[in-house]
Amino acid sequence: MEFPKNCEGLNSHNPPLDKWLRFLIVVVLVIGIFFRFANLDRKFYWIDETYTSLRVSGYTEAEMLKQISYQQITLPLDLQKYQQINSEHNLTDTLNSLATEDPQHPPLYYILARYWAQWFGSSVTAMRSLAAVISLLVFPSIYWLAWELFESANVAWMAIAIFAISPYHILFAQEARQYSLWTVTTILSTAALLRSMGADANQNPIWLVYHWTIYAIMTTLGFYTHLLFVCVAAAHAIYVAIIANWRDVKTFIAYYVAALLALIAFMPSLVNVVENFNQIRSTTVWAQQTNLLRLVSRWVGAVSIAFFDFGMDGTASATQLALLIPLSIIILALVGYAIYFLCQHTPKRVWLLILLTIATTAFFLAVPDIMKGGRRSTNPRYLVPCYVGIQLAVAYLLSLKISTNLDNFKQQRLWKTAIVALFSVGIISAGMSSQADSWWNKGSGWLRAELEVAKTINQASKPLIVSDANIAYIMPLSYRLEPKVKLLIEPRCYTSCYKNRDLALAKPKIPRIPNGFSEVFLYKPSSALRSGIQQQNYQIDSVIGTVELKLWKLTKK
Repeated sequence: MEFPKNCEGLNSHNPPLDKWLRFLIVVVLVIGIFFRFANLDRKFYWIDETYTSLRVSGYTEAEMLKQISYQQITLPLDLQKYQQINSEHNLTDTLNSLATEDPQHPPLYYILARYWAQWFGSSVTAMRSLAAVISLLVFPSIYWLAWELFESANVAWMAIAIFAISPYHILFAQEARQYSLWTVTTILSTAALLRSMGADANQNPIWLVYHWTIYAIMTTLGFYTHLLFVCVAAAHAIYVAIIANWRDVKTFIAYYVAALLALIAFMPSLVNVVENFNQIRSTTVWAQQTNLLRLVSRWVGAVSIAFFDFGMDGTASATQLALLIPLSIIILALVGYAIYFLCQHTPKRVWLLILLTIATTAFFLAVPDIMKGGRRSTNPRYLVPCYVGIQLAVAYLLSLKISTNLDNFKQQRLWKTAIVALFSVGIISAGMSSQADSWWNKGSGWLRAELEVAKTINQASKPLIVSDANIAYIMPLSYRLEPKVKLLIEPRCYTSCYKNRDLALAKPKIPRIPNGFSEVFLYKPSSALRSGIQQQNYQIDSVIGTVELKLWKLTKK
């Protein structure tokens, strides 16, 4: 089927952008690129990222735990050895580590990260730089998608500016995870779908096959990037069913053949996911704790961070909330109006795709949350397709509202002010985030506690840490400890317990505390470890005065 070439109300108001706005967009783009690479190693290398490094290195958690025990003193760098590329483990080991302990994560990003680490090393900066580089592909990709939707360079450039300075996209461009790649595959697969559906049915059949092959490839890459890409694929399937409406049989068949090929290509990972479904449910148990009121407030916050993010979380003060709530309401109103405006001024083939892109992921996550009390739908890292749709709608609204053909000069000036304000809060957000050691996407309050723990331990002249804490906490902490710190640990398992019952049921051992250390700390110990240490005639005192930090100091009685 061939789409109509004009969007109602757009091309008739589509003059070149004003010089000041073109300059502003270029400046915003440069600033957005800068903040994607600024201070890459500053923020805490948190749990998820350390597991990225573990998988990329080719080690499994179970393998690492077997080699760490109370029988030997361990250094922070010894732990990081399991998160670095070496000749003992290859790409096959990386794939095996994912398949056995992290089946919910498709392997594409980890394969890319494996080769990236081989070229540039396994440091925090190197591991995060891959996501930052991938995020740059968003700019040509979103230009293509905006052009396919609106056939307007104005909307395309406005979309580039919004994506460039979006705190959300900058934040996850600096995290060693697959979210920037998921953003790119979502955009590219959607643009490829529109290009394929808009191709002239009378042209050379080879070109039609070419377009649909590109779509199948982009969709396959999406499946192999993140499991929730299934929501994007569902949006595409619904869209084709409605637009083609069984009347355009060629388009209908071509789409479902391409989609089926992508699904078949994804089948090896899909089978592994199904076989390990119970394990995946267990590793996401954290997502099952909240109430409806908190759910709604988090939804509002999740929408807001697409445009501004001052790092506020559940621990925000009354003064911070007084600033946060009005801004969130303004952003929510802007997004709501943008979607309404989009539906009123564009044909069905445009607004329907954007709405489905937003709605399929939102409903897929929100409905279980409402029914079972979860909070998956409030986690921004799962809402990539929603942000793509929302920001495209806002880009369309703003580009149309500042058209020089508008008769109402005051209204036009108001919208130009809104654009400057929107870009400004994005720049401020990115600036604040770039200088921070922790942020909400890395555990928030937990991270602040860990930073305080590391600071306290590093102040000792010759410290020893004794712990049987979960390895998921010890690995991130190791990146903040100085080389003088020694560890006597036998960590509990995190992911490998779901596969290895012996690890899950293993009884904690009680170590003998060696001499020669100026200060000995207990870090997140189990009750059995605390009791065993006390029986060795040690007194255990809270170091910082708050139980939540779970850091104690040992003193010989």
